[in-house]
Amino acid sequence: MSRTPAQRLERGLKTTSMRGLRLNLALKKLFGRRGKTIFISALPKSGSTFLVKTLSAVTGYQNFFLGYHQLNEQDLYLPNLIDAWSMNVISHQHTRPSAPNLALMEQFAIRPIILTRNAYDAVVSLTDHLETESAQTPLLNVPADFRERARGERLDMVIDLAMPWYVRFVADWRQAGRDCLWLRYEDLVTDGPSTVGRILSYHGLKADDNAVEQALIQARENGSRFNKGVGGRGGAELSDEQKSSIGALIRHYPGIDFAPLDLAGGR
Repeated sequence: MSRTPAQRLERGLKTTSMRGLRLNLALKKLFGRRGKTIFISALPKSGSTFLVKTLSAVTGYQNFFLGYHQLNEQDLYLPNLIDAWSMNVISHQHTRPSAPNLALMEQFAIRPIILTRNAYDAVVSLTDHLETESAQTPLLNVPADFRERARGERLDMVIDLAMPWYVRFVADWRQAGRDCLWLRYEDLVTDGPSTVGRILSYHGLKADDNAVEQALIQARENGSRFNKGVGGRGGAELSDEQKSSIGALIRHYPGIDFAPLDLAGGR
């Protein structure tokens, strides 16, 4: 099948662009030193902003988004990976282990940290976010009348539309066959210094204990959106029916351990 002139032009521009990217990367490898990347693939509302601010203060690494846009499905974006090649960076994104993402992680020596949270608490926290901060997220954009609806209806929408993504995120990473460090929001709340220490050790880094403590304090004070760390809000607020709706989602993945979401029955 012959291509139209417009299709040939588009293909030519894409080919030229890829050649330029490859040349840029080749030059960086030839004349520069590869930096280190701390990459956190996190569930929304799992404390990743707080964690990144803490790690940035401890390591001096730059916070650098490795996707294309915050409101897109947050896949890795080759031009940004190339731009960051010679830098020490920390990135937190809601990135699933699709084949292209895993291939880029392999190419750029990225060892992901997977950050999760109790599913019930995540529902409540994400609903709070949609009510008070932004009606747009990478997972869903809520209708204009969302804030006018009853709280229970808002929770239902998050359960129906966002929770399948949460379950798929955990299931996909469980089956990705990658060297990952699994952490939980609850780890940050109960023992922040130890959690940060595990991340540093995972990447062959060290830091003074006092520096870690001070970084955690500063991150809490500097608009990280890290709440009081009160666990169990979801368990207290969600109805039995809503909890059952969440739990039913994992039936699609028999044999997968959903402990990162505090959901049982997938094994």
